[in-house]
Amino acid sequence: MCRSEELPPEAIRADSTVSSMGADESSVSFEDGDWMSSPRVSASYQKAFRRMDSVEEEQRGVGRFVKMMLSGSALGAAVTGFALWFPFALAPEAASKTYDWAFYKYDESLSHFDNSAWTYGTDYALAVIMALLARNIMQHSMPGVSKDLCFHAAGLLFGYCVSVTAGGYCHHKYTTLESRNSLSFRLLWTICVGTVSAASGYMGSSGTEVVRKFQQQPGCSPLLRRIPVVPECFWWAFALLVTGVTAWGGMSFQRPACDIFIAGITQFPSTFYLMAFFLTVQHPKVALSARIMGLIGFIMNAPLLPMYP
Repeated sequence: MCRSEELPPEAIRADSTVSSMGADESSVSFEDGDWMSSPRVSASYQKAFRRMDSVEEEQRGVGRFVKMMLSGSALGAAVTGFALWFPFALAPEAASKTYDWAFYKYDESLSHFDNSAWTYGTDYALAVIMALLARNIMQHSMPGVSKDLCFHAAGLLFGYCVSVTAGGYCHHKYTTLESRNSLSFRLLWTICVGTVSAASGYMGSSGTEVVRKFQQQPGCSPLLRRIPVVPECFWWAFALLVTGVTAWGGMSFQRPACDIFIAGITQFPSTFYLMAFFLTVQHPKVALSARIMGLIGFIMNAPLLPMYP
């Protein structure tokens, strides 16, 4: 009795495939070398190439993101160092008598903290104003303006609202040296100063948004086109590093008001970026008066540094 030879499963599938291809009149001929021109093969290769391009593009995007994050962090470190040095370069004698390091450990012979009603009263008033402005931006500006720009601008103002609320409470309630050496004061004052150092993220991102939007407009001025569109992740990496230094205590002085001035100095890259936009933008929807107000508003805090204390 003759036994039929049992074939392995792989051979059976291959034989089935060859048989079906032989029965199909439109099957691909591998002997003629024209299999690459088959619509099915061509579509498969195109799909594979598109997938490879997508992966390469994603890798380039990740690489660019990492590069910008590292660059923003590096600039944040450099600017923080500059901010700590600048008061001593501007007025060495006055700075040596004013900027005494504390690292949140205050000394009775050196520390000074204003607890007057004028100080915390103005802080509370500013908190209300900032909250109302942020609310108005979200309610009234959102329909006709970039949504991202509204979020950035409102976030900046809300951050300042949090800053002056925390600062006002500290000026109001922490009236003794012992209370200022407590953990609760450190947390509240870190919030007060940290929201100022983090403001560079909102300011820089706002600058990125307006530069990108107006460069896309017809008739954009040549000077505005020369301004680079800085990725938002750059600004947030910058802000994160500076705020980290603040939380660590690297901007803590025996006069806590000094902390705010140092944090304010770190805002100069994002401030100048926005000022460059106001200087170069030329568009019917941006009135000259608005440009002047923007320039004056961003630079008006600068004279406060040499005027303190």
